[in-house]
Amino acid sequence: MKWFHFIILGAFLLLSLGAQARPVTPFFTFNQSPLVQLYGLPAIEAARILNPGEQSYRLQMDLANNFSVGRSGAESIILDGETTRLTLAFSGHGGRNFEWGIQIPYVSHSGGVLDRFIRRWHDTFGMSQGGRTDVSNNELNYQYVRDGQTLVSQTLEGDGVGDIRLSAGWQLLRPGADDDTAVTLRASLKLPTGDSEQLRGSGGTDLALWLNGGYGGYGLGPSASVFGGLGVLLMDKGDVLPELQRNSVLFGSLGAGAWVLPRLSLKVQLDFNEAIYRDSELAQLGDDSLQLSVGGSLRLAKHTRIELAVVEDIAVATAPDVVFHAAIVVQQ
Repeated sequence: MKWFHFIILGAFLLLSLGAQARPVTPFFTFNQSPLVQLYGLPAIEAARILNPGEQSYRLQMDLANNFSVGRSGAESIILDGETTRLTLAFSGHGGRNFEWGIQIPYVSHSGGVLDRFIRRWHDTFGMSQGGRTDVSNNELNYQYVRDGQTLVSQTLEGDGVGDIRLSAGWQLLRPGADDDTAVTLRASLKLPTGDSEQLRGSGGTDLALWLNGGYGGYGLGPSASVFGGLGVLLMDKGDVLPELQRNSVLFGSLGAGAWVLPRLSLKVQLDFNEAIYRDSELAQLGDDSLQLSVGGSLRLAKHTRIELAVVEDIAVATAPDVVFHAAIVVQQ
């Protein structure tokens, strides 16, 4: 599937080579690995805050299919299952150059329903199953063993509220008359409201700070935008692998998109994060992650749009095999 995404990426970048009427905004995505999503990695969000009097409502689903096995020295890991993250988010204008928001996630870990489809997809295109045929379909087994001790074990399906996040944004640079350049400083505070034993939260409080920007001016086509962000996540010691957890990691995103029809934009996005854990030779824990999102937004009405995307792990085993992202957004 990855070769197809690289073709689409190239096509979108070509669309971006040529001042625009409306900015294309980033996907609201971040690493959905079961051992990463419980920390406070944020989605970079738009480079422009809401206008005075505006509010934004978002209902989002990220369905992540995981299958990854690793062994190195005294360590072994298997991540086999599906994690579904439903997020209800609200944000509002809080005064001059300021925006605030809240995100309430509902996290489910299960055996899922996608294994058979993914196996058939791999067979159809001659892709490696990567060990999928050695286990039964639709089972849940998230397990990490080190020095003979099982440090993570999630085999029972369950769901519940995850770690709630509070967010804020300060507009540093507003779009001008001749271009659509914008820069925002954003912050996100993740609270330990989820059950860490069930991998619905980390058990700690995390703070993310980042700059994000967007550009749609000279050098781009009349419908194209580029966007990106870079920041740092500061993590309180949590309950999941606390001896391996880092205190801080860098993260970032870079993307491009274009309005190909009056109501339809297509876009691609790369999301990066440093490894959350240290002192591990396993890619699932100790390697930096890179994910590619491909999809678009369809405007259903003046204030309503839907987002659809497929996300894959470019740095293999550092994120889910595939994530299906869908959201409906009302902004008015």
